[in-house]
Amino acid sequence: MHYISIHVEGFEIHKLLSQCLKEGIELRNIKILSNFAFTADVRGSDRSLLIRLAGSRYRLSIKKEKGVKPLALKLLSKRSLIAGFLLFLLIIFMQSMFVSEIRVYGYEKLTEREILECLQDAGLYVGSSIRSIDPDQVEIEMYRSLDRISWIGVTFRGGLAEVVIAEGTEPTIQVDTDQPCNIVAVKEGYIEKTIAREGKVTVEKDAFVHVGDVLISGILQIEDKTYSRDVDSVAYRYVHADGEVYARTVHRFICYQDVHSLEKRRTGKSIPGIRLTLGTRTWNTASVFIPYETSAYGEKKIMDLRWPFPVEVAVTRISQLELYMTKREQDEIEAQANRQVREFINNNLPESTQILNKSLKFLPGENIIKVTAMIEALEQIGQKKSFIPPKIEEGEEGKTTLGEFAD
Repeated sequence: MHYISIHVEGFEIHKLLSQCLKEGIELRNIKILSNFAFTADVRGSDRSLLIRLAGSRYRLSIKKEKGVKPLALKLLSKRSLIAGFLLFLLIIFMQSMFVSEIRVYGYEKLTEREILECLQDAGLYVGSSIRSIDPDQVEIEMYRSLDRISWIGVTFRGGLAEVVIAEGTEPTIQVDTDQPCNIVAVKEGYIEKTIAREGKVTVEKDAFVHVGDVLISGILQIEDKTYSRDVDSVAYRYVHADGEVYARTVHRFICYQDVHSLEKRRTGKSIPGIRLTLGTRTWNTASVFIPYETSAYGEKKIMDLRWPFPVEVAVTRISQLELYMTKREQDEIEAQANRQVREFINNNLPESTQILNKSLKFLPGENIIKVTAMIEALEQIGQKKSFIPPKIEEGEEGKTTLGEFAD
């Protein structure tokens, strides 16, 4: 609809208003400024009729035009602005068709460079076409390239590719069953139980072992029950040692707790705003002006389009917060410390590990409490390690001696 804001001056303005009503001229937002002037909005189609009624008795001036038609005419008069806007939309659209950035989350032992190189081999790299990328195929290639990852997810947000991975435990080195091997300790601990299916047990219960100590030996001495004059001759056979060795291991974990907790309270004051995202570019009124020293940010998405180009619109609100320091209760500190210990156990000990004992020691400070946790666990510490059998050399008078073990 097309409307015109007019300003009318003259004597007996009430007569002009009556004539407009009689002729069916629709006037909106009428404001009587004085006995000789008023303003109003009139439809563009009634403009000529109103001018004829006003004649020479009234002075009529147009202030501004409203509606779609004048806006379209105004925009069409600025061709360079329209061309620039269309070019901007084209650039945003083209950016959404290609990968402009790759963000990787969740890696710990792996480096970002290693992950990006494997992603490139899988077909995902900066500059690649999004339409030509199959996320499922990329994930399959990543599983093949990196044995350490237990899960991977690939998602696209416009030209942004987000890769989230979860690393698993390092794969156990497999030893060929036809190759001789020992079972050695991979952790320090006190031997609790040894189950040897093949090989000779070399440690006793409650013995303390170090990393690398042989627990079940794959070298067995052959007992010669026949009569022999050569008492120095010794024979051995070499087997693939098999079994499990369980030991009590001790783990020490240190964490810290705050004496005071920071509590946030809303004051009731807030400022609304809007966030607009086109492709990989974002404009947010919240980042322009934040008058509060401490605030909380919230938003509600009202539009999320992916075609023909990614567009997101959300209403935002910045709420003012006040901070208060409160002293934490001992029960709360202990509960938080226990949660940290459980997290340490989940991240550092195998799932099959049995926790035998757990103790916490709290050392209060001025603002920080040091928490030392001692965890006693029962876990399987044996791992197979292959070896090369020593060479048998001929000695004097037919005696046999053992050569050195190969590295």
